[in-house]
Amino acid sequence: MYTFIYNLYFYLKRKQKKRRENAKKPLQITQKIIDRIEWFYNIIVRDWYMKHPIRRNGINQTKRKENIIVSLTSYPKRIGTVWLTIETLLRQSVKPDEIILWLAQEQFKSIDVLPRELIELQKCGLTIRFCDDLRSHKKYYYVMQEYPEDIIILVDDDMFYPRDTIKKLMQMHKKYPYDICTMTAQAIKPSFESKPSMWRNPKLDEKFEHSDEIQIFTGSGSLYPPHSLDEEVFNKELIKKICPHADDLWLTFMAKRNRTKITAKFPWRAFPVIIYGTAEGSLWYINAEDGQNDIQWSKMLEYYWIK
Repeated sequence: MYTFIYNLYFYLKRKQKKRRENAKKPLQITQKIIDRIEWFYNIIVRDWYMKHPIRRNGINQTKRKENIIVSLTSYPKRIGTVWLTIETLLRQSVKPDEIILWLAQEQFKSIDVLPRELIELQKCGLTIRFCDDLRSHKKYYYVMQEYPEDIIILVDDDMFYPRDTIKKLMQMHKKYPYDICTMTAQAIKPSFESKPSMWRNPKLDEKFEHSDEIQIFTGSGSLYPPHSLDEEVFNKELIKKICPHADDLWLTFMAKRNRTKITAKFPWRAFPVIIYGTAEGSLWYINAEDGQNDIQWSKMLEYYWIK
């Protein structure tokens, strides 16, 4: 049932997007159905998860040629709801070999201060690790160094992920094994040197495969083969200095430096359903609305491109 509802959700999102591309107002009835689906996940599905928490192991138990490591991070404002995201990751049709949640030691002193729902998920395959605080960069910084030969999948802490997220990413990976694969992307137009505020969402009929003209959106789900990023990606001091808030931009830039192509899901897929109450104060507002994306991208271009 959930698969059908999510397929309907993405279909309606594409329908609304097509109307906007044709300079038409979104249909109110379509938007009402989208709103109702989001309500369904945030109220009905959330309540069902609370009454029927996952009891079985949600990670892979058989040996693979390539291990799949799912990595995410969170912070105090979302720590009470991140268990919902992890529930959806533990219920994937293609199981990962490990799911790691990275938390800043400065924000969480020990496991004991975490919500019970989150602690319980350790029995089903979740690994909780504490580390230095690098804001959103925590999701990739440590895991890619500890598992350099494995496939890393990055996700955010505020979404109900469709059951086929890992499956779809692995299908793209099979077709383009050396590409970074992302469920949702942004077209870097008119050029790599242009400001992110000038970039745009892909059109419905645009296919970006094996491309160097798109930005990765880690939040929608993104896959990184081994050694797909330039080693500068781990330059902690520069992360803090020139790109502290925009891990998506930093990873996209480091893919370009490494000459790694990026493949995006086609047909276009919208972001998954957002967990209620997690959007306020998010990095999207800091970076996009406040113009910080443009500032951070300009600093990267100045330091690496011109230097």
